[in-house]
Amino acid sequence: MPTRAVPPSAAALVGSLRGVGYSLETAIADILDNSIAAGAKGIEVQWEWNDGEPVGWILDDGSGMHSDRLVEAMRFGGIGPEAERSAEDLGRFGLGLKTASLSQCRQLTVASKTTSGLASFTWDLDQLRKNGGGWDLIEGDAGLPEEIRNQLKSKKSGTLVVWRKVDFGRTTDRPSYESFLADLQRVDAHLGMVFHRFLAGDARSLKITLNASRVPAWDPFLERDESTIRNPEQYINGPGGRVLVRGFVLPHRDRFRSEIEFEKAGGLDGWTAQQGFYVYRQKRLLSAGGWLGLGGSRAWTRDETSRLARIRIDIPNTADHDWRIDVRKAIARPPDAIRKPLQRIAEDVRRKAREVFVHRGQYGSRQKAAGVSRIWQVNPEGSKRRYTMRRDHELIQLIKGRIDKTGFDLLEGLLDLIERTVPVDRVWLDVTERGVPDEQVDSSELVSAALSMARLMERAGLSPLEVVGRLSTMDPFDKVEGIE
Repeated sequence: MPTRAVPPSAAALVGSLRGVGYSLETAIADILDNSIAAGAKGIEVQWEWNDGEPVGWILDDGSGMHSDRLVEAMRFGGIGPEAERSAEDLGRFGLGLKTASLSQCRQLTVASKTTSGLASFTWDLDQLRKNGGGWDLIEGDAGLPEEIRNQLKSKKSGTLVVWRKVDFGRTTDRPSYESFLADLQRVDAHLGMVFHRFLAGDARSLKITLNASRVPAWDPFLERDESTIRNPEQYINGPGGRVLVRGFVLPHRDRFRSEIEFEKAGGLDGWTAQQGFYVYRQKRLLSAGGWLGLGGSRAWTRDETSRLARIRIDIPNTADHDWRIDVRKAIARPPDAIRKPLQRIAEDVRRKAREVFVHRGQYGSRQKAAGVSRIWQVNPEGSKRRYTMRRDHELIQLIKGRIDKTGFDLLEGLLDLIERTVPVDRVWLDVTERGVPDEQVDSSELVSAALSMARLMERAGLSPLEVVGRLSTMDPFDKVEGIE
């Protein structure tokens, strides 16, 4: 049958690809993938404000590319997503270097050095528009400033990616200097999260600097914290290869030594947003947080009571297609064949996280949590009410034993009234709008309340030894140090 060649306009297509959805931090992370694939041990990210005309560059000490290979690297599509890749290759679509870069700038120069010499090529969007839609790659670095060019010359081998005509993908809304600095802080945090296993030595050792400052690793799972609950590792066989899953329940706020430490553990977007699954490919983080649409008929949301739950999933790069990894390597979707096993694992982690959240970190600890006496019950068997007060609680029994029938009836009436008027809707609305308040335990106030309660219990006829025994296992007095 007759055919007609319809090549795309370079300027139009590249202009469309600029809107794929990269942010500054995800674009830079995509460039770093290429450096890691090239065996780099050190990567330098540098940004200059340049009087409101920012310039950024990324320099690595990897193996570099000779001229022909660099041309292929600059080709849109590269070797394509179907090509077999090495275990070290973090790419997929052959678009990352170009699409990520040109989402933030209109001029991309890549210079690379090997033992056979140095080669450089440039894509310039303004030049593409002038040329009527042709795919004209500029040979050379298009007048790259000497001080930037010299960064690569000092290396035995490596690659230099330079972004000029930086507009951050915007037409007129350019950031202020303060916003620019805030963006760089977010870049620092994002790189520390995405590549934390490389930076911490869990993967091949890597050093990343941003404007000469070393990027620190951020571990979403606080694996070194003794209060973190670690579930056993589990393998799940699925399309594209076997995945490794492990759940973690992070410590309650009360377990952190300071507010700064607690906020840092929350992550880039905060505790509630960062809960859920963390999907890695070759130990590079793809998806940070969220519940991957799991949860049965109603997909789980990122609610306050589950915010301590985080689950690590390691997938091989042979599973890209089945996990529907997007161009930005920022979204992953589990194949249907393993959704149920993942949901079972997540249900267990979420349940444990809720226990830690509600009981202020005492789930599974070596403290007295197992025998703590609580006055409220949730969904007790045989009750029509969701929340009830335990009639066998020590204080209620103590009061009942020392009042007459009229007083007994009044007490029952009071407890019944409290149960009937629990403001569930109001609490739910407050939590939805404001989140669960993380009220720190006021030790002095709790001690004072415990002493007052002890005096009342002694007046009711209990011995000091009995008082101590009951208070030491009674919520919230079990949190008072020294009651034993």
